[in-house]
Amino acid sequence: MLLQILIGLAIGLIFGYALQRTGVTKYPRVTGMLLLKDFKILKFMLTAVTFSMIGFYMLGNLGVIELHPKALDWGKVVGGLIFGTGMGLLGYCPGTLFARIGEAKKDAWVALLGMLLGILFFAVNVKFFKSNLMTKNINGDISAVLGINQWIIVPIAALVFVAIIYLANKVDDFKKNF
Repeated sequence: MLLQILIGLAIGLIFGYALQRTGVTKYPRVTGMLLLKDFKILKFMLTAVTFSMIGFYMLGNLGVIELHPKALDWGKVVGGLIFGTGMGLLGYCPGTLFARIGEAKKDAWVALLGMLLGILFFAVNVKFFKSNLMTKNINGDISAVLGINQWIIVPIAALVFVAIIYLANKVDDFKKNF
């Protein structure tokens, strides 16, 4: 258990450092992404998702970890919309929030308070949300939903992500030369 905590802490510190060094913790960068003017966060996150996707499935197939995809339900859709609204207004997701706290940014503490209040609101109303927004109709693993081996989906998804990153680089190059 202690080893898992230490590994998680080390990975979190490395991730926070990477967030800070790449500049994705800055509010103008977040709003630039949301306005489709700055693609650095998009490229950073697609790179992280691609490596994570490959790593998780590889570790799952090797038996190192056990994957338990969650069912897709309306709660995730509503939660994602609330999360996206908060991120757009404040310029923080949980990763960038804690990276900004590590940078000693005072506004990050306000965002943390808002996040904690949102968690508290959910905890107090969890029965309502579970009964009204949760269904178990769709498995969260797209390969299981489509009935296709995950190692067919993973390379296709990775290629799509790499293509999006390539196109984002082309747009950035075009804007620099225009």
